[in-house]
Parts: sequence; structure tokens; C-alpha cells
Amino acid sequence: MRTLQIFPTLAQLCAAVILTAGAEACTSPLPEEGTALFTPLQYSANQPVSYDPETEYLNPILPGFYPDPSICRKDGDYYIVTSTFGYFPGLPVWHSTDLVHWELTGHALSRYGQMPIPDLPIRMGVFAPQISYNPGNGLFYIINTVVGGIGNFFVTTDDPLKGEWSDPVRLPDVLGIDPSILFDTDGKAYIVSSEGLAGAGLEPLYDDGDNAILMLEFDWRNGKTTGERKILAMHGADPSSNPRWLEGPHLYHIGDKYFLMCAEGGTEQGHSEVIFQSDRPDGGFEPCAINPILTQRDLPAERENLINCTGHAGLVQTEAGNWYAVFLGVEPYEGDYYFNNGRQTFLLPVQWIDGQPVILPQGQPVPKTVPLDNELKALAAANTVAGFDGFNPGPLWDKDGIADFAMFIRRPVPAEGQSDFDFARDRKIGPFYRIDDHGNLSLSLKPVSARSLGNPSAICERITSKKFSASTKLSFRPTAREDSSATMAGLLLYQNHRQLMQFVKTLDETGSPVLRLDQIRKGEVERRYDIGLTDSQARKPVYLMVETLTPSEYAFSYSFDGKIYIRAGEALDGRVLSTLEGGDFQGAVIGIYATSAE
Repeated sequence: MRTLQIFPTLAQLCAAVILTAGAEACTSPLPEEGTALFTPLQYSANQPVSYDPETEYLNPILPGFYPDPSICRKDGDYYIVTSTFGYFPGLPVWHSTDLVHWELTGHALSRYGQMPIPDLPIRMGVFAPQISYNPGNGLFYIINTVVGGIGNFFVTTDDPLKGEWSDPVRLPDVLGIDPSILFDTDGKAYIVSSEGLAGAGLEPLYDDGDNAILMLEFDWRNGKTTGERKILAMHGADPSSNPRWLEGPHLYHIGDKYFLMCAEGGTEQGHSEVIFQSDRPDGGFEPCAINPILTQRDLPAERENLINCTGHAGLVQTEAGNWYAVFLGVEPYEGDYYFNNGRQTFLLPVQWIDGQPVILPQGQPVPKTVPLDNELKALAAANTVAGFDGFNPGPLWDKDGIADFAMFIRRPVPAEGQSDFDFARDRKIGPFYRIDDHGNLSLSLKPVSARSLGNPSAICERITSKKFSASTKLSFRPTAREDSSATMAGLLLYQNHRQLMQFVKTLDETGSPVLRLDQIRKGEVERRYDIGLTDSQARKPVYLMVETLTPSEYAFSYSFDGKIYIRAGEALDGRVLSTLEGGDFQGAVIGIYATSAE
């Protein structure tokens, strides 16, 4: 164990915020058994490059785990929705007036009853949503798949800025995943989705990942599909190369042509975006002359500001007639696939070449900073949306409640006496938390571990950069359990239930109070450091901090005065939180945690 002085600016920031927000907790005794008291978690990340916001914008436009973006426009307002998998609330909906500054308007699935998802691995759940506007009835639609749950469904609202979405309407005849809707100019509507050929009753050309894009007409007046299922594309844009995983389809009617744009190659290093065209919406699609229209798979991994795995795109046209694309990408810190902050949302202008859209000519790297064109400069000049700063988002909660970007690991079951849990409404008091007027959050211990497939007492936020720091102050009295384990509370860094880190106050095997730092890989405790506490220290609140020394080295420290911090053990291996090791689709999150389960 060694004592170190944290960088003065970081220490001053943490001390000032914690002491101000949690002044009541500083002088009060430890809370009663079964409760952990936290001051607001403060997260701050490193913005990777400098840029001039007057002349350029920074990619990603949504840093952190915001994958599978879909975009639409109504008048001068733009909306994006992204995947959340097993996290609650589901489907964050973002709003912008200039395509660069985005504000979170709420979540399409914010009520417990909207997400009938069983306790599954966090990689399951809400996949690849699409948002669209129907001028026929003035409603916005989000269509989506719950993998491992109810299948395909849609929700609606008349105004995304209200943050109030309908209950899900199931679409049992829509096969596969990644559905999307085209509301056509003649009042008709179509739903396209991706399904393996075998699942569609067809013979695959190759064994793994040979998908078809299917279409059904959508009777939006009655909220159901109708007519005969049709096949729009299969075997990929170039069947001779055995491309896999044709998915994420979006159907567009542009001019006198219909374009079918799809992701291809899987969402890893081989990811790409391809496009087909036809004179009609229900068939006759042929690959466009230029394909793929977006990929980074052929570029060297050693390039500066590496952005990789690009694909799963959506197109939007501005009021002035220009086109832009949002798409997912990753920023590895080692090799071409070690990243912890998940698949993020990027934005690029679209070029039209020989009558077809191209997001980025093959061989060009995705730029980290992008010049603002004249239209975006004009939009920015008129913009009134401050935008969300994912690198410095502010406290995870304050005296008014938990932040709108907070996340739960799976659905919290409503508390006794609650008919439903509504994230948009129940910000101060929830199923296992309560926030007082000083901003201190009481977290009730549940017999659910973060290492299980349940919903633990944990409130988290996305890790948004390769380098970051986070801190909170904990007041907690651990107690022994009959099985010789003890209750625990503290910091949680979570990729999934088998890949995580926890820095908690608990009791060791002898019943003595300790701070415990665990690195858990493949479900097993790979590294553990116990720091014994004196009786005096055990009776005090303790400040807990994590900071990255490098993108793959996570250092944990503690303090009893918020000024001088002591390193807890050695730095842990950040690759434990990577998507590569997790084998999943989501990025890592950080938060507070308390349990009586281990």
C-alpha cells in the first residue's frame, strides 16, 4: 500500500462537490443496517482531441455505449434513438436542431410494464430500434426487437419532447430482428426486417449468417401488418464473397427510386454498410454500383485516432435538401477491437455519386473532427439546444433525483405498494433508492448480486472515454451473514455479470471491516485486495475513487478526508471491461452498488 497525492484539480473538484452535496452525511453517523448512503457520483472523462466548435464538430456525437443509431426529422427537429439491450430504462431518445448538439428527451421504454424482459444476460433485450415520423396521423414510431422477450413491437408518441410513449404493440408476423418502417409518400407503409434464410423457410447459400431482408405492408391505421411477406434481398450485396449478417435494414423512397440500406459483415471488424436500389418498394432490388458505402475493415489498425467496426447506419435529409448519416463505430485502445466504452454514434455528411448515396468512399478513415458545412454553421447559429456533454455529464444524481442518463442493470421490480415503476416520474424515490433534500442517496441492500442475472441495487452511467475518473463518498455499516460472507457497498464497474470490478466496504472472513477490491474475469475472482480498517476508520464515511492510468489500467483509491488518497492494491486490468472479453454487444458502465447476496 502506498500513499499518493491525487492531481490537485481532480482532488479539489471531488472534495468540493462531495462536501457540498453531501454535507449532511459528513457529520451524521453511519446509516442503519441494510442501507448504504452515497453522495452524488461524479464522473469526468478525457476529451480525446481538441477542436474548434465554431468551425467543426467532434465524432462521436454521442460518446459511450449508444449503438445502432436511427435518425428522423420533422420540420427543423431531429431525433435519434439507440439500443440499450438489457438495461433499464430502454431506448434513449435524443433531440437536436443542428445535428451536432443533442439533448436527451427521455426514454421510449421508461415504465416497468413496457419492458417485459426476463432476467437474461445483459446482452439480450432491446436491439436496434428505428424511429420514424408518420405524416398520416402525426405520430412518431419506434419499432424494435426484444431478443429473448416479446419479439418485434412498436411504440408511438405525438411529441418525443414530452417523453411519453405508448405501451408496446406487438407485431407477431414480423420475423427476425432489426425491423424498420417506411411511411411512403402515397400513404402506404412497409416494415422490413432481417431473418436467417432457414428461419424464413429458404435454403441458405452458406452455413452461418446468410440472411434475407423481408417485407410486409403495415396497416398503420389499425396497427398491424397485412398482405404477403416478400423477400427484398438475400445473400448480401456480393453473394460470391459469402458476406454474412445482412441486417439493420432501412427502406428509403428518394426521388423516383427506392433504396434498401443494410449493415453487412457483423458488428465487429468486418462491419460495413451496403445499399440496393429498385423502382418499386416490394421487390426488384439490385446492389448499387458502389458497395460498401461505409467500412473501415480494409484500413491499417495502426492509423491515428482509430475508429473501427463502422456500420448500422441511418440516413436523414435536412430541410435544405442535404443528406447526413449516423452510424455506429468503436475506438479501440489496443489492437483493433479492445474498447470499453462500447459502440458509439457518429455523424458524417452523405455524398451522392452516380445517383446513389455514399457515406464514406472506401479507403478513407472516419475523421475524428469534421468541418461544419455552411448549412450546419447556419443551423448552429440558430441552435438553442445546449447539448449533452458525455465527457462531463454532471452528477449521477442530485437533490432533485437521479439523472436522466442513469441506468439500471435490468428492470427494477416496483416496490411494495407501487403499481408500476416509471423512471421518468420516480427520480427521487424508487424500488431500492431514496434521495434526501441534501442530495444523499440511500441505497437499500437487496439479496441480488451484480454477478447474477437479477436486478441488483445498482445505479450506473456509461463509461464514455478511454480515460476517466469517478468518485463518491460512502457511509455504510457492513454486517456478517450466516454463510460467513458479508454485506457490501461501494463502486461497481460492469461489463456483464462475469466481467466486472467492485471496490466495496465489507467484512473479511474473520468478520473484520475491510475495503475490498475485486477483479472478476470469466465469473471468477481473479485478483483481490483487502485493506484492513481500524475501528475508528470503520466508523467513518469513506471516499472511493477510480481513475484510469492508461486505457487498460484502472487504479482505485480511498480517503477519509477527501484530500489525501491511498492507493488500494495494484491497478486492475481494464481489458476485463472490454467488449472483446465480454463477448457481448454493450459497453461498460460505472456506478454505485450494494448487496446482501455475497
